Amino acid sequence: MRFDLVDLRLVVNVVEAASITHGAARSGMALASASERIRDMEQALGTPLFERKRRGVIPTPAGTALVHHARIVTQQIELMRGDLDQYAKGLRG
Repeated sequence: MRFDLVDLRLVVNVVEAASITHGAARSGMALASASERIRDMEQALGTPLFERKRRGVIPTPAGTALVHHARIVTQQIELMRGDLDQYAKGLRG
């Protein structure tokens, strides 16, 4: 099971938008690409991440767990960027 940052950000965006279409747009990708990524993640995990409804999606328990961890990972990446940016600006040596 391998997820990249694009996958994790996509899942967070889909949950926040309650829509694969809007989550894809927030992620800067085509709907077909987003759907394929989600389908691949679901296959890798062996469980659905979203319950598809007429008017959007809601996360399954597995989807909720993944979003929780995805948020932690993306927050840590942002903290890392902030720390390393200080080196790039010469504020740390």
